[in-house]
Order: sequence, then structure tokens, then C-alpha cells
Amino acid sequence: MNYSMNKNKIGRIVLSFIFLIILNQSGRAQVFDTSYARVLQNAVNALKVNYNLVGISAAVYVPGQGTWKGAAGISEAGVDMTTDRVFGIGSITKNFTATIILQLAEADSLTLDDHLYQWLPHYDNVDSNITIRQLLNHTSGIYNYTDNPAFLTAVNSNYNRHWLPEEVMPYVLTPNFPPGASWRYSNTNYLLLGMIITKIMRTSLSEQYHTRFFTPLGMTETTLESQDTNRSPYAHNWVDINGDGIPDDIFFIPRTAHFSAANAAGEIISRPENLLKWSRNLYKGALISPNSLNQMLTFVNASVSGANGYGLGTMRYNVNGKTCYGHGGNILGYSAAIMYYPVDSICIALDFNTSINTGAPAISFMNTVLNNRPSAVQNISSEVPEKFNLHQNYPNPFNPETNIKFDITSQGEVKLVVYNSLGKEVQNLFTGKLAPGSYSYKWNASGFPSGVYFYKLVTGNSSFIKKMMLVK
Repeated sequence: MNYSMNKNKIGRIVLSFIFLIILNQSGRAQVFDTSYARVLQNAVNALKVNYNLVGISAAVYVPGQGTWKGAAGISEAGVDMTTDRVFGIGSITKNFTATIILQLAEADSLTLDDHLYQWLPHYDNVDSNITIRQLLNHTSGIYNYTDNPAFLTAVNSNYNRHWLPEEVMPYVLTPNFPPGASWRYSNTNYLLLGMIITKIMRTSLSEQYHTRFFTPLGMTETTLESQDTNRSPYAHNWVDINGDGIPDDIFFIPRTAHFSAANAAGEIISRPENLLKWSRNLYKGALISPNSLNQMLTFVNASVSGANGYGLGTMRYNVNGKTCYGHGGNILGYSAAIMYYPVDSICIALDFNTSINTGAPAISFMNTVLNNRPSAVQNISSEVPEKFNLHQNYPNPFNPETNIKFDITSQGEVKLVVYNSLGKEVQNLFTGKLAPGSYSYKWNASGFPSGVYFYKLVTGNSSFIKKMMLVK
């Protein structure tokens, strides 16, 4: 394995590829349905009450609608929560760390079946035969250092201390089970993965996260607490520190010790809108290869924070029968959750400034997002057409609205997408299940420049594409 060569090669490939992703996302000005937005805000307000939250910040991306942001509650006494504030996202950091490992595997810098002894020195209570894959999916059996009361005492004894991963390892106790014998969540797994990344790349974790993800994806408000300078307003974090059942504002407590000790397992801070960019690109397959994504989404049955399975740095959720991917996180009075529905490419991100189990509120909110999504697809006839067909849009040329009509001969998943003249997807108009019949979609292109566009209809094994012209 040629580490020095791969380090530069990886950087060039990842950066050039991700910049293409950003170009593909440009020019997508969309108008979010006002009634739908009210439903989402009401849902956020309800979460605040139902889960006794201090504050909540949320963001939603829905194809054909765009991005919605909303907040409820307070950041601190007398100060309302706003959507521009950043939070600790805790274990969602694992989602980022796992993606770097998969990128390194694609670059032949390591394999997921490599053993720990090939990369790191021996640590007490850690079996050096454990594989990288077992670290990623928590089947290593390694004890979770944050469960050790002695560690909690140490980290709380000096809030300004900057912990190194090697200084945390002595708090790892006897393994829970032999490698591969069962499943148990352990932050230690990702602490070790972070150490492997820095050994291979010979740079800080901060540089790796920024170079690969934060900078090219435009996640300008996403940083590492102990390694970067944060210039965004923080949401105050709240914890019941005196045991009276009422959360207290603990923002006066330095975050350095807790966050640096979390490292690759939970040190990132961000805000919901940035996390949408992350999950959309990751689960659409823009950051890793199809094979890597398939491995990430190969799950071990597990019950953790509302999820029913754990893959490689990814949790699997059941949202009223719909399978979603994402992760939850908690750290020092902050909680967060991201969730992505692959069928419709819908994603949500939630940040809380209270310590809670994020699974239930995230599932509840995603259910609201999915069940209330407006559709511009209108059923104009329930008569079963003779054949599958995509009609020419009318009017054409148009400015700024045009009607797209299509016929479906059998029930199934349907996707209607618009591409620009370069063949880049500019808007997913509709993804969902439709019954046999004839339908029309009114596309409003007010946010797009004049030019030639193509619209494509896909259902089952059939697809059609036609050209249209926007003239302003």
C-alpha cells in the first residue's frame, strides 16, 4: 500500500468529483409549498412540546419543493431558537468517519478486512485481530470507554483539557464479547478508526473532514469543536445538573474536554441545513462508489436510538413501513438526527439543545414529512391507457410554466426528472407510486435560465425522454 501516493491522489479525485456534484445542484431555485411548510412548522412545534425540549432547529429537503427550515423554543433565556445556530451532532460524526474509511478502501489504502495489528499498536483490552469492518458496524466487542465511570470523572474534572485518542484508550475495560460474536455500540470503535485515518493520511482529522466534505459540499458552518474555529452562533446546551428534573443552561461550561475526547466518534458541530447537504450526497452515492454504498447499507440487526439495524456508520429506521437511513447523536446537552428516504430522496435533519433519545422524534417528524408531501401530479383519467407514453409538453416553448402529460399502464413506482442541455439533473419533479391512468404535471421553471431542457419519465423497465424549451 503506497500511502504517500494515495494521499494526494485521493484528495484530487474526491475534490474534483464533489465539485461536479455541486455544479449539478446549481440553478435549482424552488418554491416550497406554503401549506406544506405550515404543516412542518406545526410538527416542529409539537415535537418541542411532546418531548419537553428547550429548543429545536429543523431542515427538510423534498425533491420538487426544495429546502425548508424551521425552529421552535429557545436557545437561552429570552432568546428564541433560530435556524442559523450550530449544535454538537455527536455520533452523526461516525457517518462522516465511516465514509472516509470507505473512500480509503476504494483508493487501496486499506481493506475493510484488515486487522487492527496492521495499523495500530496493541492496547489493553483490545483484540488486535479485530477487523476494520467490525469496528465500523460495532461487532468488535470492544468496551465503550464512555461507559466507564472513571472516564466520566476524568473528563469532568477539567473541562479545558484537550484529550488525545491515545489518552482515552486506558479507560477501555474488558471486552463485551469475542470479535464478531454479537453487536454492541461502542464509541471506542470509531476512536480507533480516527487513529487509522490520521496514520494513513498523516494529517489531522479536521483537515480530512474539511478537504473531503465540508469545503466542497459548502458546509461552511460545520467544524470540529476542538480543532477548528467556529464563527457561527451556537445554540446554548441544556442539562439537568442539579437533579431537580429541570434542564439548566450549561453553555458556560467549556466544551473542549468532552468534544476532543469524542474525536472521530462524535466531535463535529453543524446545523440542520448543512446536514441535509451531507445526507443527500452520501446516500445518493455521490461520495462513495455503488459497491461502497452497498456495504455501508448492509445491516446487522440492532436496536439503537430508535433504529432497527446498524451498517457501516449508518442506522436503519422503520418509518411506518418505509426504510430510511441516517444516524443519531448526543453530546453534552446536544442531540441530533439525520434521516434519508431513498425512494423519494427526501431527507430531514434535526438538532436539539437538550439530551434526548433522538429516534422517536426523528421518526415522527419524517412520517409527517412523507405523509403530507404535496404532489403537482394530477390524475386526469383513471381509464387504463393502451400503452405507456410520455407526451410533448404544452406549451412549448414556454415561460415560465408548462404542462407535462404521461400515461401509465400498470401500478408502480414512477419518476419524472428534468435535465439541462448538459445532461445534468436540475430537478426531480416526482418520485412515487401511481395507479394506472393518465396524469399531468405543471412545471414552474421561474427559477431556471432560458434554454433547452429534457424531461424523462421512468417506470419499471420503461423510460421516455423529450425535449422542451424555456424562453424568457
